[in-house]
Amino acid sequence: MSISLMTAAWKSPLPSGQKFVLIALCDNANDQGECYPSIATIAYKCSMGERTVQGHITALEALGILRREMRRGRSTNYRIYSAHFYAPAES
Repeated sequence: MSISLMTAAWKSPLPSGQKFVLIALCDNANDQGECYPSIATIAYKCSMGERTVQGHITALEALGILRREMRRGRSTNYRIYSAHFYAPAES
């Protein structure tokens, strides 16, 4: 039995802001780790500003935890890679 994205995200050693954004993304993801919530939706769920969310998403992408696919005129598609959740967190 494989561990769910949400469970893996909760167990990850990420800094709190990145972890909370990751959990919000996992909450929207399908079984393949794909989702497409808007930045505004993630910001609302996390009680953060949109620029703060964008910064956390950029950091998660740099760690290899997710990949963004920008779609012109549509929401961004996110692909989450749970194998990378355990990258060392910066202090």
